[in-house]
Amino acid sequence: MSKLEFNPQGPFPLVTYDECSYQQAQEHSVLVDELLGFRTAEVETALLKSSAYQVQADQNIPVQFWRGLPVQALQTPYSEIRWILDLLNLQPGETVVDLGCGYGRMAFVLGKHHPGVNFVGYELVAERVDEGNRVLQSFNYPSVKIVTQDLTAPDFIPVKAQHYFLFDYGSAAAVDKTLEDLKTHAKGESINVIARGRYTRHRIYQAHPWLAEINEPNVQETFTIFKS
Repeated sequence: MSKLEFNPQGPFPLVTYDECSYQQAQEHSVLVDELLGFRTAEVETALLKSSAYQVQADQNIPVQFWRGLPVQALQTPYSEIRWILDLLNLQPGETVVDLGCGYGRMAFVLGKHHPGVNFVGYELVAERVDEGNRVLQSFNYPSVKIVTQDLTAPDFIPVKAQHYFLFDYGSAAAVDKTLEDLKTHAKGESINVIARGRYTRHRIYQAHPWLAEINEPNVQETFTIFKS
């Protein structure tokens, strides 16, 4: 296993976990965040002190803001994002949606390596969205955007796209609601759902045959690509 080298000229290398460890990918991502100019530690510290972001258990679908976790635990490593996008065989004009995008790491990888592909990132916490958009201002990526959105809102459904990335977020009920939303889109055309996190993958196998049983999933250690 080789070490994942940091190269400022090519900060999003295409490597798999056969070539580097997950810890190396996380450590590499810290350096990339610094290169891009993120101030994630400041944002997360402020969120931890804010009373506005408590777990909301009195709603129909409880909302979890994941405050107090290390940024690297909240976000997918850049090198893994690059690997995922390569496996999708993206075509110009297609759209990738990140459901619970945090600071929008995927926007930067897509903007550099797939400029003809559209990106929409949804994130519940406005401060993370603001920080992601602040950093994006330094780049000319017109096809990407990060927006504040509660994915559990009863009247919300993600935009139509060919590819949806879903990392465990919020609560079990929140993930279930999102999967039902995506099922609506899958009735019109085939979609890819990249599931990252134990609960999301487990739930797809358990209750969503429209994803798990139509095509053979591409199963990796940290993510699985399902095709409807």
